[in-house]
Amino acid sequence: MGCGSSSYQTEGAWDKDGKGLSIWDVFSHKKSKIQQNETGDSSCEGYYKVKDDVSLMKELKLNHYRFSISWPRLIPTGIKSDHINEKGIQYYDGLIDHLLENKITPIVTLYHWDLPQVLQEKYGGWQNISMVNHFNDYANLCFEKFGNRVKYWITFNNPWSVAVEGYETGEHAPGLKMRGTGAYRAAHHIIKAHAKVWHTYDTQWRAKQK
Repeated sequence: MGCGSSSYQTEGAWDKDGKGLSIWDVFSHKKSKIQQNETGDSSCEGYYKVKDDVSLMKELKLNHYRFSISWPRLIPTGIKSDHINEKGIQYYDGLIDHLLENKITPIVTLYHWDLPQVLQEKYGGWQNISMVNHFNDYANLCFEKFGNRVKYWITFNNPWSVAVEGYETGEHAPGLKMRGTGAYRAAHHIIKAHAKVWHTYDTQWRAKQK
């Protein structure tokens, strides 16, 4: 039995310890985009409550926990060559280690919607083919830092919502209404990013980490 979460919906600490802005940080701070103008700025404060949260999981007798890594917490601009945030690495190291110490298997989602804002502003986010390589660089960093302990990886959570609601209807971040083209272009690049990351893991990491 297990449970799942996403970084934006649980971590809070949206601007702490070197984390970069995500598209959801920016989107939710725009008036009237979210009902009652709520944000994930503090959320459940999971960033500060790892031990408490894992203790609750243990009390519930959970043996699996699916969570997502925040891309801008690890790489603030989304561009690996710019800067890697060591405090972000330390946070996920601590979470993974504490789960394993309590016999809870970590299952990691690489992308649960919190695209680094810099990539949206600089390239247009998932409208741009350059996202494939940037996402692969980020995934490769995750495999390098956490793959010795994480054996189950998910590339994208609900990619349909990312493409359609983010770039076609504008209901989700980044809130664009690119009718007729937005969803298709985003979906195409997301599929290519998924494929590239799968091959990266399969050729470079699977044999060493499985």
